[in-house]
Amino acid sequence: MTDWYEDISCFSVKHIAEVCGVDLTTARRWKRRAQCPPSWAFPLLMGDLGFFDPAWKGWRLIKGELVSPEDWRISLGEILAQRLVAAQIAAYQTENRRLKSELAEAKVQQLDEQPRPEDLGEVFIRIG
Repeated sequence: MTDWYEDISCFSVKHIAEVCGVDLTTARRWKRRAQCPPSWAFPLLMGDLGFFDPAWKGWRLIKGELVSPEDWRISLGEILAQRLVAAQIAAYQTENRRLKSELAEAKVQQLDEQPRPEDLGEVFIRIG
């Protein structure tokens, strides 16, 4: 359990108490090694979500942000907005397909509407 104490010592007593939901006295005991903290204390202090589910190993919660192992950060608001963003992307993709289709139709119609060279007769152009 030495690793636990060495790791827990890097946190302030106030932080330990706030995050773990314990009294300051208990946090002091843990920090000075008078009492062994429970096994959940260090992962909770580190914010490592792998403690709760192995699929989230390396993911952390830091100051209200979800942080990936690659240090990508996302806030709660951004997470909640993901469905809206996905809906916006779907709408843009639909509109893009429609516009591409209209453009392709316009190109075909434009080519069909141009007169054929034999229908023009003779055309003279003076230069200069």
